[in-house]
Amino acid sequence: MSNRKRYLLFLAICSPALFIGGCLAHSGIKGPALVDFAPAGFMDKTSKPKRMALVVGIDSFEDKHFNSLKYAVEDAEALGAKLKKSFDLVRVLDTPGQTRRASILEAIADIGEQANDARDTVLFYFSTHGSLGRKPGGSLERFLVAADTRMNLLAQTGIPVDGLLRVVDNIPAKRKLVVLASCHSGQGKSRVDDDLAKALASLKSGSTLPPLEDVSEATIILTASAFGETARESEKLGHDIYTYFFLQALDPAIGDRDGNGAVTASEAHDYARKKTYEYTHGMQRPTAESSILGRDPIVLTGDPDRPGRPVLFSYAPSAEGLEVDVDGTAKGLLPGGIVVPEGKHELALVEARGGKTLFKGEISLKQGDTVELTRLLPPPADIALMAGGSFEWPLLATTRGEYLPYTFGANLGVRMHNWPNRGFVLMLNGNYHGGKGRSSGLGETLPFEFDAVGFDIGLGYSWSMPHDLYISPGLSVGTEWNFRKFDTGRFSKQESMWGFKFGAELAIEWEPVSGLLFVPKLLGGGMVAGLGNDMGPHPFIGLAFSVGGKFPMGHGLQ
Repeated sequence: MSNRKRYLLFLAICSPALFIGGCLAHSGIKGPALVDFAPAGFMDKTSKPKRMALVVGIDSFEDKHFNSLKYAVEDAEALGAKLKKSFDLVRVLDTPGQTRRASILEAIADIGEQANDARDTVLFYFSTHGSLGRKPGGSLERFLVAADTRMNLLAQTGIPVDGLLRVVDNIPAKRKLVVLASCHSGQGKSRVDDDLAKALASLKSGSTLPPLEDVSEATIILTASAFGETARESEKLGHDIYTYFFLQALDPAIGDRDGNGAVTASEAHDYARKKTYEYTHGMQRPTAESSILGRDPIVLTGDPDRPGRPVLFSYAPSAEGLEVDVDGTAKGLLPGGIVVPEGKHELALVEARGGKTLFKGEISLKQGDTVELTRLLPPPADIALMAGGSFEWPLLATTRGEYLPYTFGANLGVRMHNWPNRGFVLMLNGNYHGGKGRSSGLGETLPFEFDAVGFDIGLGYSWSMPHDLYISPGLSVGTEWNFRKFDTGRFSKQESMWGFKFGAELAIEWEPVSGLLFVPKLLGGGMVAGLGNDMGPHPFIGLAFSVGGKFPMGHGLQ
């Protein structure tokens, strides 16, 4: 089966069964845009990477339950014209025949087959109605409406957004942007300008619009509007509102925030986000869902032919609502990007609502630098409840032969990460171990049973390694109660002893899925206790393994 057929088959089957209803049955109301950023990997340098775009605009629909849109085709044609200046291939679908479901899926498959180099850039843009549906008893699902989509057969004739995104994720290109200028709010009226006028009229005289960052949502998707809101067309602008400002930003004179000669997806979205929010008086709040590693690699227009000004940015959920202060002056709130001058600066990241400072320190910046601000935040503390087994081996033959045999045991423990500060690991452990040995006495070698119960507290430090592994060396101190029982029939005796224990460990922490932690450990240390006339320390080595669940405890201070 060819890649094209796989894409078509995947999209065809990724559909929920029952249509609920959507704003897309109303003229002038549309909805979200999604983005997936990823860094380019190591690639063959012999071929030139390509930049390709599929732009879809649909004004007319065969099912009259979906009212006509005014500017979707114009949005698509305008964006296509802009992209043709810098993209290698731009395909615009805007006629009734081109915008049927089968034609759109085939075009997506074509792009997927051509974008076979990890260095390629792919952009998908859809300006159309969207709608909501779900399986019986399931959660709501999002759909794009094609020219031949039927409202009563949405699952069979619409394009599922989640299925589309999974198909895009499987395209080999690592630079992918999907913009959905549609909405899925299930609300709205046929004429946006009337709706907008009524909403604006309802604002109290002299009221102040709160800053966009105060009402934005902690999501990491480029969206034309927040979920449950309406993406709007404007007769005054002659476009979908978000798309109008997105198009403006493609002019490097407007959207090139860092001055490097190019406009990236994040720069265009940040500009359109702010302008859309202001234009609609807060009724439409574009949001960002993206994971940008290093500098945003999705160049939409222009050519990054020179180093840009330093940029501080973050689109991560953990950065939502943080105020960025540079040299004592508030420069903006996250998510988004902020251009700052070169040189050394005092930087602070402050919770805008609570005023809590999460980071404060000096940062040195030069041309071309980009700083993902969440990497400066103190990582959230978490607590892991652990259970496992262990093995201990006394190193000295005299100790092992007369007093302390090798033992197997079980342990329960707690590991607290990033507490009391970044990188530290606080360890609390309780353990039992036991074994059997032989000791000389009464002129013969007597067998005995050995049991020990102990408790220790330790402190380690964790370093990140490849493949989601962490290496965590640590030191610990504790106490142990030892019990030895002789019972040979002729001789019976019970002995007990208290000792002080100290040790070191080298742990490897692995979290294969969120919240599940595996920790194998190499142990070493000694015990100070009266074994005969020798108080020690009596050295030992050992191995331990534990598994447990992690639970967040929230941020600590930097």
